[in-house]
Amino acid sequence: HFGCHFCSEPLACIFPRLLRESSGGAMSGRIDMRQLPNLPGFSLPTHKESYGKQGTLQTINGVRMEIKEGVTHEKPKFVKALKPVEQWRTGSLPDSTTRHIFKKAGGDTGVEQCELPAWDAFDRHVLRFYGFFKEAVVESNLENFRVRNVLIYYYLEDDSMHVIEPRQDNSGIPQGQLVRRHRFPSPGGGYMKPEDLQVGSELQIYGRCIHITDCDAFTRAYYEQAGLEQGQAEAGETDPFNATRDAMKVNSALAPRTYEKIYREVMLGGGHINTDMQQFLENDRKVLRFFSIMDDLATPQFERRPFLLLYFLADDKIEIREMYPLNCGRDNFPIFFRRGKMPIGKYTVEG
Repeated sequence: HFGCHFCSEPLACIFPRLLRESSGGAMSGRIDMRQLPNLPGFSLPTHKESYGKQGTLQTINGVRMEIKEGVTHEKPKFVKALKPVEQWRTGSLPDSTTRHIFKKAGGDTGVEQCELPAWDAFDRHVLRFYGFFKEAVVESNLENFRVRNVLIYYYLEDDSMHVIEPRQDNSGIPQGQLVRRHRFPSPGGGYMKPEDLQVGSELQIYGRCIHITDCDAFTRAYYEQAGLEQGQAEAGETDPFNATRDAMKVNSALAPRTYEKIYREVMLGGGHINTDMQQFLENDRKVLRFFSIMDDLATPQFERRPFLLLYFLADDKIEIREMYPLNCGRDNFPIFFRRGKMPIGKYTVEG
C-alpha cells in the first residue's frame, strides 16, 4: 500500500471504492475520474476543442462586426434580408464542392434569406414624411398664428429621427434643423418605431404637435412591403402671412406696362426704361446649364475634357467650369472661364 502525505488512506483502497460508487455497488471496469481526489501529480489533463482566444469581432456575410455585447456598445439589431450572391464561384466551371460550407446545404427553400445587422441592411435607407405645426403669434395685428412646414426623417439603420424646416426667404424665423438626430421617445414608453408614423396622424415630440400630411414614394413602398398601408396625402394649410405674400406676387397696385403705353411715353419725351434693370428683375437667378466635352488635341493622349457651361439670363454672361474626373492628374481649379461677356467670333455648330 502506497500512501500520501495529504491523505492517510492508501491509494490502493481508493480505486476499489471508486469502482463501486461508479457502478452502484458492483465492481465495474469504468471509473468516474471526477471522484478522484485532487492530489499533486494525479490531476488529469483537460482537452478543449478550440484553443484560440475568443474574440469580439466576427465576419457575418462578408461584414466584419462586433458580436460580444457590452464591450463598446450594445448588441446590434439583426434583420432578415435577401441572401447575397455567393462570391466564390469558379466561372464557367461547376460550383466548388470542397468548401466546408456548401451552397444550399439546408435544401432549396425558394427565396433565400439571411440575417444581417440593421446598420448594413438598412444603410442609407431613410423614410421621409411631410408635416406642419402651428405656432401662435401674439405680437402682430396682421396674424395670430403661423403655419410652419417641416420634414421628418426616420433612419432605419439605427431607428433615429430628426426634424428640419425648409428655409424660407424673408420669413424672419430661424429655420433649419429643429430637432437634432437621435432616438425620439414614444408617448407610450420606449422609442419611436416605423409603425408609429402614419399619414394623417399626430406626432407629439417635445411639446410640439406635428401633423403628418404626406410621405415620399420610397416610404410608401417600404410600408406596402411590410404590410402597412399609408393614408392618402392631405393638403397643407396656409396662414395669413403666406396668403399675403402669395397675393403680392399675383396682384399689383399699378397697371401693367404695355408696349402702347411705353410708345406714348417715349413720344412725349419720357418713358426711358432701364433695359438692363428690367432684364435683371425678370431673369434674376435663372441660369441655363449645358454639359460639353472638349477634344484636347494638344496632349499626346488625345484627352477629352468635360466642361460645364453656365449662361446667366440676368446679364447675358457666360461662365465655364471644368469637371475633373477621379484621378485625372489635374489640379482642382474649377474656373476655366470667369463669368463675363464673351465676344462672338468665328465658330461652327456641329450636331
